[in-house]
Amino acid sequence: MLALVLESSTSAAKALLYDNREGAIAEETEPYSQEYDSGGRQDAEQVWQATARAGKKALASSSGSRIEAVGVGGVWHSIVPCDRNMIPAERSCLWSFTGPDAICRDYRARKDMARDIYRRTGCMPNITYQPYALLHLMREEAFDPAGRLFASQAGFNFYRLTGERLETRSIVSGMGFLNTHDRVYDEGVMKMIGCRPEQFGTLTDYRDARPLGGEAARLLGVPAGIPVVPPHSDGALNQVGNGCMRTGSMTFSVGTSAAIRLSTDRPVLSDPPGTWCYVGVEDWLCGAATNGACNCVNWLRETVLENRWSFADLERGLGDSPRSPVFLPFLFGERCPGWDDTRRAGFAELRSGDGAAALFRGVLEGVLFNVFHCYRILIGLAGEPGEIIMSGGILNSPAWTQMAADLFQRELSLSPAAQASTLGGAALALHAAGALPDIRAFGRDRLAKVRPRPEKAGEYADKFARYLAHYETGKS
Repeated sequence: MLALVLESSTSAAKALLYDNREGAIAEETEPYSQEYDSGGRQDAEQVWQATARAGKKALASSSGSRIEAVGVGGVWHSIVPCDRNMIPAERSCLWSFTGPDAICRDYRARKDMARDIYRRTGCMPNITYQPYALLHLMREEAFDPAGRLFASQAGFNFYRLTGERLETRSIVSGMGFLNTHDRVYDEGVMKMIGCRPEQFGTLTDYRDARPLGGEAARLLGVPAGIPVVPPHSDGALNQVGNGCMRTGSMTFSVGTSAAIRLSTDRPVLSDPPGTWCYVGVEDWLCGAATNGACNCVNWLRETVLENRWSFADLERGLGDSPRSPVFLPFLFGERCPGWDDTRRAGFAELRSGDGAAALFRGVLEGVLFNVFHCYRILIGLAGEPGEIIMSGGILNSPAWTQMAADLFQRELSLSPAAQASTLGGAALALHAAGALPDIRAFGRDRLAKVRPRPEKAGEYADKFARYLAHYETGKS
């Protein structure tokens, strides 16, 4: 049985053709052009068209086989303002849109209000979340929300596929609009932005598939009427694709940004707020995300080192040095644990002899220290995870992966899936087609392991203590 998955990620559209017996048949990626993707704002229709093109390319590999269902995925944090005919009226706003930083800072300064929002929604006031993007548009661009309809980018894609305005509780939770306890649109947030729940998609879950419409079927070249699963985020689908639906299972992704996600059977919130808590595909996901990861590595190589070394060259030069400068990885502001959009990055403890390899090591460690800082908060709330499955671009670097195991002093399982989120979308599509009765049973290959080196525990404890000292000194 074949399923098609369409995913609109931050920088590219992705498509996966998946067979429940043979696995992945075809994968396609369609990068967005700068023309409609800049500064955290995108052209939602162009993103949809790129996603459809990726899907059509993947389907070219099906040799006429019948597609039985479609899964829909996208970034967790995006919003598309549309007119009453669901035609985009403004460029969409993503998690990377920095316009609302002053608004978010003002809301966080009102500590009681900020904590109240966090306790209800699981989301601190931060540019990551879309209520503040709408407030910015109202304040700076004379945007009037009255008469507008709103969707996530994945929800907009779902509308183009089916003609129906549905959003899953999971994706709306990660946008910052949902009460994470009651799983309904949060009244306080709706009042804050001057909108009504009816302006957003009807809340549902993955069980509520809808038929593929004729226009989208012709565009993709597949039969109309096959089930389309309501939209889910890449983060939530990553948990499904990696087989981490069990309570106590954690995924650890390091790509453009980084995140840890722990499956829980209840909402888990920190005090003071340092983590987030969203509704997952089934239960809840509590976790933390950072804005800086591989984007910091790219910055170092392209801007500081001016592309004079390849990644392979830099990794070969790493060695196993116990000393490196401290790097605070906030080039794009801080998400967790401090939620400070305006925070900036920097090196500390630089020495005259520190060359490219030392800077490279410092950046790799700084990214991991930011995640580990959040991890310590999270396990204090929910306990140690039973397993940690790592995925993303970090797996291309054996040295970086080993650093993570040495820092966490945990065995890390390495996901064999380059795109675990699209695999998660395939699982939901197979469920809709009747081929997978329980998504928790979605299989996974035997995982390779990276084991920590006990002799490195003291070294990384010392390095992390230095990082924390500079982190606290640099707080605004």
